[in-house]
Amino acid sequence: MRRITFIFSVFFLIPIFAQSIDLKKLSYEPVQQVPTTLNPTNVHDAGNFDNKTYGDELNLSFRVLTQVIAAQWTLFNMITPIAYDPISKAIVISIANYGASGNDLAGTITLYISTNFGQTWSTKGVYSKVGEVPVLASVAILNSEKSQNLNSLSYVVFTPFYRKDISGEYRASGGLYTISTPSGNENIDFLYPGNLAGYRWWVSRMTSHVTSDGAFSYNVGMLSSSETSQYGQYGFSAFSLSDYDFLFQGCPTSWALSKFRNSDQLTSTYNSNMLLDVDNKGNVYAGVFNFFQPNVGDRDRVPGVSKSTDYGVTWGEFQPMPVSVLTDYYATWGGDNGFIVLPYEPNAFVVTGEDEYSLFTRVAIFNGNNLVAAHIIEGNYSGGLWTISKVADWSALATLIISDVNNDPNLVKDSLYRSFMGMELQAAKTEDGKYIVLKWLDYIDKPIVINPPVTISDGAQVLDTLPTNDVFFSYRDRTQGYWIPPINVTDDTVYNKVTWIPSIVPSLDKIPLIMERTRPITSQNPNNPRLSYPNFIQQLIIDAPQDVLFTSVSLTGSPGNVEEQIQTNFYLKDAQPNPAFDNYIEIGFVLDKPMDISLELFDALGNKVKTLYHGFANSGIHAVVLNSSELTSGTYYYRLITANGTSVTKQLNIIK
Repeated sequence: MRRITFIFSVFFLIPIFAQSIDLKKLSYEPVQQVPTTLNPTNVHDAGNFDNKTYGDELNLSFRVLTQVIAAQWTLFNMITPIAYDPISKAIVISIANYGASGNDLAGTITLYISTNFGQTWSTKGVYSKVGEVPVLASVAILNSEKSQNLNSLSYVVFTPFYRKDISGEYRASGGLYTISTPSGNENIDFLYPGNLAGYRWWVSRMTSHVTSDGAFSYNVGMLSSSETSQYGQYGFSAFSLSDYDFLFQGCPTSWALSKFRNSDQLTSTYNSNMLLDVDNKGNVYAGVFNFFQPNVGDRDRVPGVSKSTDYGVTWGEFQPMPVSVLTDYYATWGGDNGFIVLPYEPNAFVVTGEDEYSLFTRVAIFNGNNLVAAHIIEGNYSGGLWTISKVADWSALATLIISDVNNDPNLVKDSLYRSFMGMELQAAKTEDGKYIVLKWLDYIDKPIVINPPVTISDGAQVLDTLPTNDVFFSYRDRTQGYWIPPINVTDDTVYNKVTWIPSIVPSLDKIPLIMERTRPITSQNPNNPRLSYPNFIQQLIIDAPQDVLFTSVSLTGSPGNVEEQIQTNFYLKDAQPNPAFDNYIEIGFVLDKPMDISLELFDALGNKVKTLYHGFANSGIHAVVLNSSELTSGTYYYRLITANGTSVTKQLNIIK
């Protein structure tokens, strides 16, 4: 059994990110002229890694796609920088970069496009301007003609951007939409979405789809607030390529801050970042891990999803997972309590069908004060039934090096930080819809001995041994509930960080993966302490020039045995609350093996009132939510019936 080592702190509030940054004083390189066609360099030829020192060759054939100024301005945030179009087979990566133009900065957005799965790449410059700097680009592909011709594709890119003011500093100026069609490029900037004055666009995730009504793209993110507005507000936009206009900009009423747990500080929020995906019928889904009113206790954070059936113009109320599902899960694994760990860091979300989706996060399970388990979990919703299951164990969160002094490129004061990208959880579905794929980072039992030890330049930390982390994948058949054991796809002693996959992947044996690697440190200052860091330590740095790497991951041929599941007993739970005084009632049950079931509600005379769920359910912990708004006061009975004829009935009292 692998030893569980936790490197995390539990926070119930998250501070606002600073949005006024002096970009002008950061280190930068001249803007590069990108050729029309790229033949990427194999990473083994780039001279970036201390293979002789650390011994391990890379298992994957990474290629250097491009160079960027620093991780935190390109791929290091809550974004969607890579997309895949199953019709044209195009992989598109959006890169925002900047460089010197005289005494100013010039910002660029470049799309890297491949239709032969990364063997060659073409580039499309969609933005270039002096005095404005886009950062952290998210991209969506719009194939309105459903064509295999690359020249018929359109793209929407969202970036926060910085604009030079009269004092010469570059300040955050809202969101920049870059719309690239076969006929040209257009750039539209919004300080804030809709009528949300007092807020400002910041980083955003994107998704898109094409229906008989047209081609649509969507973006969502948590807005930056002012000193007088409450942080935690969501912003959303829906763009129609057919109408060439925004259908919606703002925050849907069903996402209002009043729907979630309130913060007593303007600069903090309990809300997690929001995730987006679409189904094949054109419905749009937004997922969060929040405290939903009225369940706002310290252990009541759960996943929840809101749905739009009219291309993002209006949204339904969030449908949260019953709190009892998580409580039962902790008990099943020997705990009497537990919680979602660091919910403000990236979680994952994938929609696999109409009203069928999965959300992924990390939990810690305790018995008293003793940690008994740390799991990556899946919360799956299908046909009204919530199911929770284990994907894998996890051990720790990534550590990175960032300088506390960024006003002088030759002045460095480094410190070790826990990465706010966490384990970099990302989920995808294969284009045939058969499999769900999950990617994450985790440490392995392969410590790197630093000899001689390295003193980080803040002077407070001496590194003589460090663990290394790798990129892991797992997957499951959409019709099955079991995840295969985690697959370490890198398995090296190179420190992996800033990794991304698209939300749709071609297949299990063709999964696009990009990541950043720190370029060898150079400096005009011979006393820069980073020059003495061995390469393994340099790979922890994110505020320095980076290579963006691309590779293809294959999961076929991996061990097919499933993760051993803990044994559970078959039972039907008491409804919560019971008696029920409001409209929200949780009914949970546990299955000891996969089976077809029915969960039905009867009145006191034995008449069937409603079928709560009918269909297949995997072994494990499940729950449905009964909305009793249409029921009168009285006594009811709910019955769980299995395909083999077993049934359990319990009583429910409703008082209004």
